Amino acid sequence: MTLNKYAILFLVLVILAGILGPQAFFSVDETQVAIVTRFGEVKQTITTPGLKSKTPFVDNVIYYEKRLTLFDANPDALITSDKRRLVVDAYAIGRIVDPLLFRQTVQSQQRAITRGNDIVASELRQQVANDEQIDIIKNNRQEIMNQVRLAVIPKLAEFGIETVDVRIKRADFPSEIATAVYARMQAERKRIGDAERADGAKQDLEIRSNVDRRVTIISAEAERDANILRGVGEAEAVSIFAAALEQDPEFYRFQRTLEAYKNFLTTNTTVVLPADSDLFAFLQSPGDFIEDGADLSGLQFEAGSDEQIVSDAARADLAGLLEIDEGDPILLRVTADEWGDTSLGCPAEGEHAQVVTAGYSVELTHLGLTYTYHVSTNGANVRLCS
Repeated sequence: MTLNKYAILFLVLVILAGILGPQAFFSVDETQVAIVTRFGEVKQTITTPGLKSKTPFVDNVIYYEKRLTLFDANPDALITSDKRRLVVDAYAIGRIVDPLLFRQTVQSQQRAITRGNDIVASELRQQVANDEQIDIIKNNRQEIMNQVRLAVIPKLAEFGIETVDVRIKRADFPSEIATAVYARMQAERKRIGDAERADGAKQDLEIRSNVDRRVTIISAEAERDANILRGVGEAEAVSIFAAALEQDPEFYRFQRTLEAYKNFLTTNTTVVLPADSDLFAFLQSPGDFIEDGADLSGLQFEAGSDEQIVSDAARADLAGLLEIDEGDPILLRVTADEWGDTSLGCPAEGEHAQVVTAGYSVELTHLGLTYTYHVSTNGANVRLCS
């Protein structure tokens, strides 16, 4: 009977523990702090982690984050001491160290964040108003942040929050000012670029002018030397032509006439000349422009010479053939020659002996026609070949 009483008692205790345990005990994580309230009145503040106890069904536990909380104020356009606008974005970091005070002042973390952002923005605005724009952007940013942090610490401490740090994320010009700043920067860079280009153009002109001057000088000197050489050459050419003219005026006239032909006689050329012009005299038969009795110094032979003998024999044969006076045929040239047979290079019937025969080729002209004679050395054998 006694055993049953103890079993029933144990069973009752187990049931009571199952029912009352969750209401009598609670745990606090290492990332949290808590307060225990009874009918809205704070009875206990807990800042250390572990298993804690409370009055079942009467006490209530409220937890708060013990980790760092970010108070990130919205970017705001602030006025500096030199009356310039600056968009500043700052933040603060803190943690709850007095949950009772926190509960009594702001009650919730969301309200704490809102109040903290307002405090950071207010202190930042006040500090920025005491500094110039260039100091905030470049020179004294760290000092400004220290001043803001010192001003924020006691105000957040009123909420049971410990301030860890305050920082400026960015400090920029307003969009309309930034546009003007960028335009001024562009204008400055353009001014520098224009100055560099102008200096380069100046150097380019100087170099080009120096080069052009040197080219002009060199060209003038070269032209001068060329004119001197050309003058000397022309003078020498004139002296040579003069000497040649004195030696043989008729040959010089012949040469100059040929040069004239070369210059103006081209394909399909029509030339209109007066009737008494002698420009084309050299295109006619030599007999048409060599007068009888003209001095043919190159064809004057010593009396009794082989050349005189063969030329007289050819003249006589042609005069008899044409029935003219022997003096009419004009002698053009006499050239020593050799033939491979006894016909003197003019084959005739019955004369085919192959033997080298020496003699002369004699060219005569009469009334524009040219005649070629082959004559033996002694003038005994005369053959008209063409």
